[in-house]
Amino acid sequence: FIVMGMMGITINMISMFGLIIVLGMLVDDGIIIAENVYRYMEKGMPPRQAAVKGSEEVMGAVTTAVFTTIAAFSPLLFMTGIIGKFIRDIPTVLIVALLASLGEALIILPCHLADFVKIKYDEHKKPVNMAKELRWFKKLVALYTRIVTAAIRRKYKVVLGFTVVLLLCGFIAFGVLKFILFPSAGINYFFIRGEAPIGTPLQKTNELIMPVEEIVSHLPPEELDAYVTAVGQIAEDRHDPFGNQSSNLVQLTVYLTPEQDRKRNADEIIEDIRKKTKDIQGFTDFRLDKPEAGPPVGKPVEARIRGENFDILDKIAAEYMDYLRTIDGATDINWDHKPGKEEIRVKVNHKEATLAGLNVAQIAKTVRAVFEGSIATKIKPVKAEEETDVTVMFNKKDSKRLDVFKNILVRNNYGNLIPLSKVAAIDIVPGSTNIHHLDGKRVVTVSCNVDTDKTTSLKVNKMLSDRFKGIQDRYMGYSVKYGGEQEETIDSLKSLLNAFLYAFLIIYLILASSFKSIIQPFIIMLAIPFGLIGVVIAFLIHGMPLSFLAVLGIVGLNGIVVNDAIVLVDFINKLRMEGMDRRTSIITAGQMRIRPVILTTITTVGGLSTVAYGIGGKDPFLVPMALSISWGLIFATALTLIVIPCFYSIVDDVAIILTKKTSLIRMDKVGNNSEGHL
Repeated sequence: FIVMGMMGITINMISMFGLIIVLGMLVDDGIIIAENVYRYMEKGMPPRQAAVKGSEEVMGAVTTAVFTTIAAFSPLLFMTGIIGKFIRDIPTVLIVALLASLGEALIILPCHLADFVKIKYDEHKKPVNMAKELRWFKKLVALYTRIVTAAIRRKYKVVLGFTVVLLLCGFIAFGVLKFILFPSAGINYFFIRGEAPIGTPLQKTNELIMPVEEIVSHLPPEELDAYVTAVGQIAEDRHDPFGNQSSNLVQLTVYLTPEQDRKRNADEIIEDIRKKTKDIQGFTDFRLDKPEAGPPVGKPVEARIRGENFDILDKIAAEYMDYLRTIDGATDINWDHKPGKEEIRVKVNHKEATLAGLNVAQIAKTVRAVFEGSIATKIKPVKAEEETDVTVMFNKKDSKRLDVFKNILVRNNYGNLIPLSKVAAIDIVPGSTNIHHLDGKRVVTVSCNVDTDKTTSLKVNKMLSDRFKGIQDRYMGYSVKYGGEQEETIDSLKSLLNAFLYAFLIIYLILASSFKSIIQPFIIMLAIPFGLIGVVIAFLIHGMPLSFLAVLGIVGLNGIVVNDAIVLVDFINKLRMEGMDRRTSIITAGQMRIRPVILTTITTVGGLSTVAYGIGGKDPFLVPMALSISWGLIFATALTLIVIPCFYSIVDDVAIILTKKTSLIRMDKVGNNSEGHL
């Protein structure tokens, strides 16, 4: 909290989620140290000596485990774009808390263990092994011993089997599960927008929306919180300062009760109202829109058509809208270059104007003077402090008639008065409410929402890009750029992929320096893909699409799942250095580490399950990340205790065959390498 205050990070949904993620991890290093110290106390070692020896034994593994977790999340600090700024507080909070917990576990915790932990003694003054007293734990260790022994005996078949399962999960992830950048779960308001014919007065527009208000007002009280009607404007969001304003526009904002308090979600309510309002008359355009979850990334589908001539831009936009209407799942199709109120345009004939000794500026200045007036002179009474402008203009009654242009005379360079009708034509045309630009060119944007039960934003955008692949060839000088959610999805996934690769590399370097090996880090990091099995199964069971926050959880999972594998491999190495054979050391290390491995997993999963399943309050926006980390960790832990020993044995076999040495680096008493370089 001190660092958050110094960095200007507020307590909000994102930073709080960072704290929730780290909540279960904070005790992991403490559990490993405390369990190891307690193990020596159970053997009869005095508390102070046990605290020193137990802490010292696992200090390297614990430090490595914490730094691998930090390495997994740290690349998220460098993610680009609006989404990178959106989630930056998560790794910041997490890294600071982990560093603080490491200091506590290595310095403060051993002191507390030495002073306060008491061991029970039997009648023979021997320490009582609490683990042996727990029958269920004894049975669990016996079951694990049988499973891991059988697995090592069939190690190649076990590894092959899990590899096939991993490939199957990969196929499900990319071929079956949908990907939606930010699912709409948790949305508690939506918009109903209507556009009447141009020129419709406010009173008439208000009357047209009344039947819609009646339908909305009949929503059940457990679903409807409130609704607000704004006649005369349409804003893209509740606080949009650049919304369109015109008497023919109307927007109804419907506020729903929190999602956990109602049976139907926002999508179901919107679909119900869409059916009930399909026969509403009087609007040229009527649609229902919902805001997107997460940071403002735009509509699910946005085709931005760039060019110069609005006639051609509108023609291309019409082609896009016609095609979108044929796609099942594309809803609320819209475009942003709609005709506004009629306007009078004075089109100057440059040839005639030049012959008459006039230019466009002179004509424009005269026309402006007719309607707004022109200052002819200034007068100042004798005793007055300020001058008074004398403005000359046409009579206001005359200036409201269209034939006023026939009476306008423009003074040319020679002082002659030239009738406006001789040098210009008067046209009445629909005006533009807004003119948008992108990269210096005019742009017309076609957008739509997507029914995620039928299709996804990525699929619709791909269909559009395939259908209109040759648009630049048909319309020279015109191009299309796909923005909105599509643009942010591609940018964020590229950024996440980079974060994943950097995290993978940093974790490997930390492990390689810790284990002084280039092979053993690969054994430990094999826990990462097996964590993905749990993620895919979780989202398949829950019927949820993969999302940005789910992938974010997978990146964070990188550093968490290797923690148990680090301590397990570290203990196998220590036992082998003491002279124990490989097979026995693998099984014994698993038996010794099963207690802290289960405890660390339970604490992390327990902390995240409250978010994943809404225990004590639910925020659907954060569910995907909590779900991916918790389920991934559960599966990775179970597989770590079984598959990692098999991989360790296989890699050691390969190392012996290729180099005639084991994958283990032995250390002599003075700490120099004496055998093996792998």
